Amino acid sequence: MNDIELWKLVLKGDSSALSMLYCRYYELMLNFGLKYSPDVDLVKDCIQDVFVKICSSRRLSDLSYVKSYLLASMRNVLIDRMSALKAEENIEEYGFCLDVDDTALERLFRHDDDKLRLSRRLLYAYRMLPKSQREVLYLRYVKGLSHKEVAAVLEINPQSSMNQVYRALERLRAMLGADFTKCIALFFLQGGEVLNGCL
Repeated sequence: MNDIELWKLVLKGDSSALSMLYCRYYELMLNFGLKYSPDVDLVKDCIQDVFVKICSSRRLSDLSYVKSYLLASMRNVLIDRMSALKAEENIEEYGFCLDVDDTALERLFRHDDDKLRLSRRLLYAYRMLPKSQREVLYLRYVKGLSHKEVAAVLEINPQSSMNQVYRALERLRAMLGADFTKCIALFFLQGGEVLNGCL
């Protein structure tokens, strides 16, 4: 069953359909949440909160992008929880970040020093991008969401998603210079493995 069919069953109160969506998207939601907070237990709690709210809600409606809805809901719950923690414990707010262990890159490109160098340059440049551009690139190219789905997750319009991708790629081009084409080719030829395989 596809997501839309499962969601229609959820709207009718089918808890097994909700369980299937939970199993289908748990890892993705966990992975996405960990980009905002390193606290695994907090992210897991937020995922649980999303599904509990869906289960108990009386105001659910049809969706075009179930995956985006779940990611956006988890992101909102997580940001709310982190804001509450920040107020209570005076901690700094977490931003969107990718922590890639250098050993993961070394394993991925153990026999190719040039690709290892390029992947390190790409990740360094990626980390220098503004948070909004990192989020859009991550969702669009690492997780494979369409611009409409990215827009739904980040609560922006699809044109803003396209604009952010364009600006991000232009900034990467400026930072990477002559290596830009090689870095991007490496990223796409690997099917996003430089980021996806390390996260």
